Amino acid sequence: MIEKPLISIIMNCYNSDEYLKIAINSAISQSYKNWELIFWDNQSSDESADIVKSYAKIDDRIKYFYAPIHTPLGEARNLAIEKANGSWVCILDCDDIWHENKLQSSFNLLNKYEFKDDVSLIYSKTIYINEKGEEFGRFHEHYSGKIHDLLLEKGDFVFISSAIFRKDILDKVGKIDVSLHYAEDYDVLLKVCKDYYALCVDEFHTSYRVHSNNLTNTKVYEYDVENFEFLNKYIKEHNLNFNLRKAIFLENSKRMTASIVKLLSKKDYSNLIKIIKSYPQYLLLSPYYVFFFLVRKFKKS
Repeated sequence: MIEKPLISIIMNCYNSDEYLKIAINSAISQSYKNWELIFWDNQSSDESADIVKSYAKIDDRIKYFYAPIHTPLGEARNLAIEKANGSWVCILDCDDIWHENKLQSSFNLLNKYEFKDDVSLIYSKTIYINEKGEEFGRFHEHYSGKIHDLLLEKGDFVFISSAIFRKDILDKVGKIDVSLHYAEDYDVLLKVCKDYYALCVDEFHTSYRVHSNNLTNTKVYEYDVENFEFLNKYIKEHNLNFNLRKAIFLENSKRMTASIVKLLSKKDYSNLIKIIKSYPQYLLLSPYYVFFFLVRKFKKS
């Protein structure tokens, strides 16, 4: 039997009117029609509310909620998820775009899967676009099955705007950890995949917009430090084996090298010194990763 469950699309917004129409249009254009859009306005002061309300007037699947107080993103996402009626929940950031067949392809894949009752996550491959919406790269890495250990070995390879979560499992694992501000996506992916399967649609159905306001650009030090601390805590709490510990060390070393390059380019010498002093162990492999990044850049050019 082919199932077409209600899907709740979560959009959290705080002064994100620049690309908002493009993101909403990509949801409305879905070939899969059984969805609702939960729009959580985190007390925006720009044109975001007017934009969404204009859509809600002509499409009753779009539901607008104004936050009673401004909250961090993780908490705002949980509040929006509480409003969801669907059996599956997905997050579409206000600056990202979906291919029109994203939802349909995801549930076509699920319906063909032998162990679909054990699937907690469906996602698709991701395209990088710039501020103008022009493609400048593709993220090819993708896996299906039990991907929990792979997320630790290879880093977070699932873009949050590509992820579709089974809501009962999302609720079971406690949704998003509100104590985290930069590693909350990584945390929730690990939680939902720990005891369940993930499926990846082998198509580039999500476009992730890279621009000057991305947290990975504006909060380099804070973003990377929280990820270091999150993974180090995860190792201790879950008593990970040696191979996973080694893989995490290598990923953290790669992240450290990228962080140093970003901080140098921003001339943020204060945070550069702090991160080097706090995590000197991740500098051991920096020469290798500098060479790795240069070779990759040369191949792209």
